[in-house]
Amino acid sequence: MNRKSLAAVIAAGLAAIVLGAALTGAAAPDRERLQLRTDLSSHIASADVVMFGDSIAFEASPPELCGFDVFNAAIPGDRIDDLLANAPAIARRIGPHVVVVAIGANDARRPHADLAAFEAKYRRLLRTLAPARLILVEINPVDRSRNVFTAGYDTAFIVQQNAVIRSLAREFDARVVPAPRLAPTRDGIHPDGPGADLWRVRLMSAACSRPAMPVQVPSSGIAGR
Repeated sequence: MNRKSLAAVIAAGLAAIVLGAALTGAAAPDRERLQLRTDLSSHIASADVVMFGDSIAFEASPPELCGFDVFNAAIPGDRIDDLLANAPAIARRIGPHVVVVAIGANDARRPHADLAAFEAKYRRLLRTLAPARLILVEINPVDRSRNVFTAGYDTAFIVQQNAVIRSLAREFDARVVPAPRLAPTRDGIHPDGPGADLWRVRLMSAACSRPAMPVQVPSSGIAGR
């Protein structure tokens, strides 16, 4: 099947998702529909950068990074297990030069797996994304003053997760986007407008800074880590 025919099939599939939702009210949970739409779109998408993550990345991801298009494959509610299940196939289809991984907040909700399990799964994920250059985003701090929404988050575990992310960045020669000390949010976890701006600024600062780890695309895409 050529690319034009494939695009037509995928367009029909996306239309069916919308029609099914309209006819039934909710043919599938929003998260499942978004995952299906992302999977279908990845068959015809072309982008130098792919963003994987949860609702924070989904909402805050920039359309471009260092001047290159970003395919936003972040899915609200995703955990490290979800990325292991879905991200490798999406990355293979798109063939990005850079992959941004911004995952872990949902893995810090109680009850959660132990830190060793989180680290092992994160490492497996990064291995599957080679040879793309990697940018790893630390998990934003949780505002515990919003107790109704954030009570289930283990803030001490998030600190440990971020230490794991920094360690894996060294292991895989990846860039790290450090978490801020404070992040403006609308509910204690999801960035509000200024918080999303801060998230993007910190991502761009880590990804596009010079001269320490230059990100540049000569002819084949973003290179260097």
